[in-house]
Amino acid sequence: MAQTLRTGPVRVSGYAIKLRRVFNAALREYYKQGKLDAKAVNQLLSDLNGKIYRVLVERFEIPKEAVVNIEVDYSIGDGELKIEDVRIDVYDRDEILSRNATNELKKLLAAEAGGEGSQ
Repeated sequence: MAQTLRTGPVRVSGYAIKLRRVFNAALREYYKQGKLDAKAVNQLLSDLNGKIYRVLVERFEIPKEAVVNIEVDYSIGDGELKIEDVRIDVYDRDEILSRNATNELKKLLAAEAGGEGSQ
């Protein structure tokens, strides 16, 4: 049965470290019990991270400041980690929405400072 691992939102510049940390934390008990070889898993993760890099940075030229969430479905069998499926969500900054939200918040703060927001 496949399990899902998620990095959570992380900058492109830091996805590789986060993916490795999350995997190693999730697999800690398998390492302790001798069911998985940490070196073999980390080699698999290095290969996966390299492929993700080629797709994100080299193929699609996604900037290092962009935020991604990587989900990996994996299973463990015959003493090895198997990647079943991968999904990458890329979050791009919306300049107009960011500006409007910032301006609206400033209005609320100004109104509160002016005594309009207190009852």
